[in-house]
Amino acid sequence: MKTALVLTCTLLLTGCARHYVAPTEGPKATVTFAATGMDPGATILVQNFENDSCVSSKNGTRLATFTTRPIQGKGDPHDGIARAMLAGRPAVITFFYNDGSSGYMNASCTITQAFTPAFGGRYLVQFNKIGRTCRVLVTRQDGEDPTAVTNLHRVEPACLNVTTG
Repeated sequence: MKTALVLTCTLLLTGCARHYVAPTEGPKATVTFAATGMDPGATILVQNFENDSCVSSKNGTRLATFTTRPIQGKGDPHDGIARAMLAGRPAVITFFYNDGSSGYMNASCTITQAFTPAFGGRYLVQFNKIGRTCRVLVTRQDGEDPTAVTNLHRVEPACLNVTTG
């Protein structure tokens, strides 16, 4: 019953989200958000936070929504949606996955990763679910070969904004 309530609240709140608005001033990097391995009926909310203390971002919370079914219109393309983000400041990003297809036995995971994008950098932040394992991979994409981000760290407990996220 608890997971059904979480799913219902998530679905209702998708219309109340404060969507991300790119900064107009300051140095920027391009961060692309993507998702793979989603089960039928699943939804992923990608959220943005000011810092590791999970303070809501003044630029808005919702970076992307990935879904396998229509919610409030349509979701973002799973192969990626790019956002301009401030460089030189921490990017604190949460992927909240919920699989509503399995009734009361919903599978969910919440992962928050943080890193500091460099000015002019291009990054890929990709959620991946294989079986019961969820992970988020962050790579820098502006060289010849994608490279792992060295200043990446996981935020525990994970950030989640259920009010405007």
